[in-house]
Amino acid sequence: MMKKRCMALTLAAVMVFSVTAFGASNPAQNGKWESAYGNGTVSAEKEMYATTVRSMLSGNVTFTLPQEAQGKKLYLALVDTEDWLSGGEEAFYYGFLEEWKNGDMKMIYMKGEGNVFTVPLTEDTMELKVVYDDERKAGRSISLVALGGSQYADNLFAEYEDQLLVQDLISLYYRPDYKNEIEMVPCTIDVTIGADIMQVDGKSYPLDVPAYINDAGYTMLPMRALVENLPEEVQKKVIWDGQQRTALLLCGMTTYRLTDGQKEAEKDGQLWMLKSPLEIKEGRVFLPLREIVTFWDQSNIQWENETKTVHISADMVHFLE
Repeated sequence: MMKKRCMALTLAAVMVFSVTAFGASNPAQNGKWESAYGNGTVSAEKEMYATTVRSMLSGNVTFTLPQEAQGKKLYLALVDTEDWLSGGEEAFYYGFLEEWKNGDMKMIYMKGEGNVFTVPLTEDTMELKVVYDDERKAGRSISLVALGGSQYADNLFAEYEDQLLVQDLISLYYRPDYKNEIEMVPCTIDVTIGADIMQVDGKSYPLDVPAYINDAGYTMLPMRALVENLPEEVQKKVIWDGQQRTALLLCGMTTYRLTDGQKEAEKDGQLWMLKSPLEIKEGRVFLPLREIVTFWDQSNIQWENETKTVHISADMVHFLE
């Protein structure tokens, strides 16, 4: 059974992926940590997988460890992200860790008592493939947690509470095989340049950073606000990896991977060339309008020059139960 995590690790802090150290009581998520044995880092390549995939699901994690950590151990667990953040105790029960070095698999770690992986720290850099092979809970994500406490022998985090190391390492979603498993839901989106609200199906949502027109003349829309405020029936998720400056995005049945400043992106794992890359403004990710509308097979754009408002109408995928 996992210990309760430190209350100082607030939800607001957890939802930010950065390489900023959170201090001695709060090792970072996908960034730097501090422990009694010095500073270390953790980075991960996050993935989204369809529930219909038969093969095992995996995510790659790299640990850079301080010399003082040698001889200690990491005690890791795979958890349901939402359950963990809300204070629950549920762990995912099936899976294993593979340790790799120079392209060769060095060791396989299986779960022990209490669904905990015990990983000895013997080198300054460790590459792990986290393999998940449990129930496919669409709409859920799997995170990697380091367990704290002195009840674990030679624990690197013996003096700390449980720590979220990588949030949303693996996210699960529906990708049906048959067209009769979905229906199309019409949606309208209105965004005005410089306004602090946007509208989806007539309902207003606040924007802390407004839409704008960039130096190249592209209309830039806030990615997270636009996607996460789509109708409830629409399958959607946005994951921002601040260390890699990469956005992992799910919209409908399609996944996207986009990196700050790069025109080369991925759409369902295949090369997808952007006309203009995403941009970061005041800590928020923005995408060009012309790229966003490609998220939907059927969409229409109207530009109202007098009010500088973009009107988008689109049909979006709704998964039938």
